[in-house]
This record gives sequence, structure tokens and C-alpha cells, in this order.
Amino acid sequence: MKKNFFKFLSLTIITSLFINSFVIIDGMFIGSKLGDVGLSAINLSWPITAFLQSIGVALGISAGIYISRLKGLGNIEEANKAKSGTLILILITSIVLGTLFYIFAKPLLILFGAEGDALKYSLDYIKIILLGAPFELLGMSMPQLLKNSDKIKSATFASIIEIIINLILDYIFILVFDFNLWGAALASVISLIGATIICFIFYYKELEKPYIDKKIIKYLYLSSISPFILNYSYAFILIITNYLCVKFGGNEAVAAYTLLSYLLYIIGATAQASGDAIQPLYSFNSANGSHKINHQMLSGSLLFSFILCGLFVVLFYIFSNNLEDLYNLSSVARIYYNDGLIYYLIGFLLTALTKPVCSYLYSVGDRLRSNLLTILEPLILTPLFYLILCPGLKLNGLWMTYLFAQIGVLIASTFFIIRNIRREKLWTDL
Repeated sequence: MKKNFFKFLSLTIITSLFINSFVIIDGMFIGSKLGDVGLSAINLSWPITAFLQSIGVALGISAGIYISRLKGLGNIEEANKAKSGTLILILITSIVLGTLFYIFAKPLLILFGAEGDALKYSLDYIKIILLGAPFELLGMSMPQLLKNSDKIKSATFASIIEIIINLILDYIFILVFDFNLWGAALASVISLIGATIICFIFYYKELEKPYIDKKIIKYLYLSSISPFILNYSYAFILIITNYLCVKFGGNEAVAAYTLLSYLLYIIGATAQASGDAIQPLYSFNSANGSHKINHQMLSGSLLFSFILCGLFVVLFYIFSNNLEDLYNLSSVARIYYNDGLIYYLIGFLLTALTKPVCSYLYSVGDRLRSNLLTILEPLILTPLFYLILCPGLKLNGLWMTYLFAQIGVLIASTFFIIRNIRREKLWTDL
């Protein structure tokens, strides 16, 4: 059991960090070339990219569950046909969404707060991303399908190759050829094409002649609603925060928030993966009543997440000035960044303890409370604290909101997990 624990944990964390480093790498090169306005542009356009990626992940999860059900019923051939069918449906979805977003990209970016050079650069960036929309969705959904086929290493390998390609092409397109933001977008699309091809190579042997019926369509899209909302809820906060940053501090404030959000991506990916990695083990033990083992694994997951995230927090603090230089923040943006950093660093330590709890509750069947924890921060606490703090404290209120929201989520997580463990102990005693 311990071997499986560390196997799932290490591979999933590596994969998650690589996937979430996409925008961080783009931001690093863009910041070094264009400074505040470049960072502002990529963050203002990110909600559209996040929408596509969230749809891809949600459809991948939904398809994986549907295929697993068919396998569980012994319908292996039908399951393989469904694999082909779902890939076609995901491809069609990507074309429709890509076209719609391409048409309405400019008014959406203006709605998000983009103006002037930031609007120009963000439009350059997102139009290239949208032309590669099929690979955005396939690149995010196929790793989910590979994991469902017990090919975690293959999914990890594809993610690593994707990041390597993106890193090399970012350097060539942005620093050598001076393509600016559309070069970063082109690098992202090409790297996703590479990852999709690699995933397909590992996956195609399981595919049969495509089979699509109303049942597959209905299940795929209806079952993807919940994971999409959970995945995209944080992009909702990104939209609001970007708008408030523009209002209170212009592109410099958005640039500062962009760097803070990059640090959050790393913490969030690490903490989330610390819980998600061992969800299959949680579910297995819960089904056969091995609650004590689950509680031990949860303790290990929380400790691992806290130590690893704590290490990142120390590194972020020590190398704070280096990060400012790396992303080429202006003097004004550096002031804003340092004002918010302390609140975020403390909040990161709390995030390390809440994400694994959310994954645990979901795995053992307490999905209502798991989903409540997931939406509590982006849809309830953050907007609430923005309303309370921002009118008087402006940007400082914006930074403080993250910490206060994490405190609220930690309190709720503690209450939910204690209640769940007591209930499981009661069932064990019976």
C-alpha cells in the first residue's frame, strides 16, 4: 500500500506541475520582453484559455467514467468504440467553441478590462490559441483518458514533452524572432499538438470503429457540467480580480497579480495533486471498509502537501527579487507585488491543507461537501471579502482577500473532515 501511495503521489504531482507550468513559462518570456503590459495581456486573456482547458478536462473525466462503466459491465468492445466516439465529440466541441470565441474575442477582452496596448497584445495572443482550440481540448482530455486506462506514466511523459517543446519554442519565437505574444501562443499550440500526438500513439490501440448515440452524447455533456464548474470557478475570480486591478492600479497592478497567480498555480497544483493522486486508493479502501488506512493516508497526504508547499513558500520568499527581475516587473508593479506577497505566502500554507481534504471527501463519496469546499472560495468568500475590503483598502484589500478566504476554507474543511471521520468510525464500530 505504501508503494502505491508514493507511486500515485509522485507521478500525479509531476504531471500536475508540468500542466500548470504552461502559462508560467509563457509569462516568463513575455515579461522579459514586454514587461507589465505583456504580463497584463496574458492574464486578461487567460479566462478564455481556461474555459477551453476546463471543458477539455471535464469532457475527459466524463468520458473516462462512462468508459469505465462499460468495462465494469464487461462490454469491452463497446467501451473501445465509445473511446473513439468521445474523441470525435470532443473534437467537434472544440471547433464550435473555438469559432465562437474567435468571433467574440475582442468584446470579451474589453469586458474583462483590457484596454490600450494590453487589449492589442491579448487579442494577438488569444486568436492564435483559438485557432488551436482542437488541441487545447484534446491536449487536456486525453491525459485523463490515459489515466483511466491505467497509463499514468504515458500521460506524464506526454506532459513533460509538451513543456519541453513549449520552453524551446518560447525562447525561439519570443527572444530570437521577436514574435511577442502571438509567438508565445504559437509555441503553446505547437506543444499541445505534440502532446496530443504522443497521447494518441499510446491510446490508439484501444480504439475501435467510432460509435456515437444519444446515450453517449447525453452522458458525456451532462456529466461534464459539474467538473467544468469546479475547474472553471477560479477563472471567474481571475476575471473579477483583473478588473479590480485595472481599476485600482492599471496594468502594473495586473502584472503584479499575474506573478502572484503564477506562484498560486504551483501551490494549487501541488496541494491538489497531493490529494488527487491517491483518490483510487481512498475509493478502494472506502468500498471495503478500510477507513483506518484511509485516515492514515490522509494524514500522510496532508503532511506531504504542507511540507512541499512550505518548501515552495520559503523559495518564493528567498528568491522574491529574482522573480521580479525574471518577469521584468516595473518599479510600480514591484511595490504592488511586495504588498501582496506576504498575504499570499501565508495563504499558500493554508491551501496546502485544504486541497487534499477536498479530494479525500470526493473519493469516499461525500461529494456534496467536497463540491461545497471547491466553490466556497471562488464563488462565495472571495466576492464577499472583495465587497467588504476593496472599497476602503483598494489593492491592499484585494491582496488581503486571498488570505481571509483561505482561513474561511480551512475552517470549513476542518469541520467537514472531522464530521466525516466520526461518521466512518461509527460505521466501523457497527
